[in-house]
Amino acid sequence: MAEFQNYTYLYPPRPENTTHPSQLSKYDNHQYIAQPKYNGTCCNVFISEDEIVVMNRHKGKISSDYSKIDFKGLHRGKGWIVLSGEFLNKNKKGENGKPFNLKFVIWDILVYQNEYLIGSTFMQRVILLEELYPCFKMRVGEEFENFKHLCFTNCENVYRAPNYYDNFELLFHDLAKTDLYEGVVLKRRDAKLSYGLTEKNNHGWQVKSRKPTKNYKF
Repeated sequence: MAEFQNYTYLYPPRPENTTHPSQLSKYDNHQYIAQPKYNGTCCNVFISEDEIVVMNRHKGKISSDYSKIDFKGLHRGKGWIVLSGEFLNKNKKGENGKPFNLKFVIWDILVYQNEYLIGSTFMQRVILLEELYPCFKMRVGEEFENFKHLCFTNCENVYRAPNYYDNFELLFHDLAKTDLYEGVVLKRRDAKLSYGLTEKNNHGWQVKSRKPTKNYKF
């Protein structure tokens, strides 16, 4: 662990290595956790009691309007909290076939109560996120709306990525049906967080598999 007393930019952990969807089953060995790969902008959100800074993975400020996202409501404890996630700003269609835009999905936590979680495993951070932001059901009229691959939080337009522990190839093909999801990201459960001083500091313990598009083979 290390102290994080004042805002300083940290790069979000993200994968560089890729694998073909047909190879996902070889990672089904109880060593990885899968999360959906969302089609948005990777970013970190830095939140203290009186400050909010939203930065993309290129160390630049997010230009899209995020005024309706309750980032302030995500603050927990005392001091700084830093969350990594996806800012959904590409107007992709969600599971209900409607545009799902200007939302934020949390998929990792780097700082909690002024502690930079260096040396913590991804599994430990998953447990922490589940404790801080448990899943809620969203009431729509008289019905409760459930998304298969998104967890509602109690903050407006904020979601948490669900975590999957097996059947990665089946998961990929299910995700590929929805415009919002690009594929899956697999992360080693026991991988330890290192300092995010460059874009590639934490890429070695992750691998992504993406559905083919005109720009990507997988």
